[in-house]
Amino acid sequence: MRTSSKGSRQEFWRQVVARQPTSGLSINRFCAREGLATATFYTWRRRLEQGVGGRGGMTAPVGFAPVQVQPEAAPALAAGGIEIFLPHDRCVRLTGTVDRQQLTDVLAALAE
Repeated sequence: MRTSSKGSRQEFWRQVVARQPTSGLSINRFCAREGLATATFYTWRRRLEQGVGGRGGMTAPVGFAPVQVQPEAAPALAAGGIEIFLPHDRCVRLTGTVDRQQLTDVLAALAE
């Protein structure tokens, strides 16, 4: 991958990192398909998440996911339970009483 400046290199990796989750492929397979080094992908993903992207100090854009409350699903869960539906027909279920720290830990793990 050749780019003419640090800014365009950062933009290139910003786009690559953004495309990977929507590809439906693991990072290893995505990088193999794109002809990229997996270690470089992880390095740039970390830089962008930390807002470092090189010496420019630019931050990565904040992403949001749509949320739908489905009251009809609530009776199936234990009191206070939470279901998080993910792409590719995956679901995370937290049963029982879920405190703020547990939810924070789960969301942090999903973001990795």
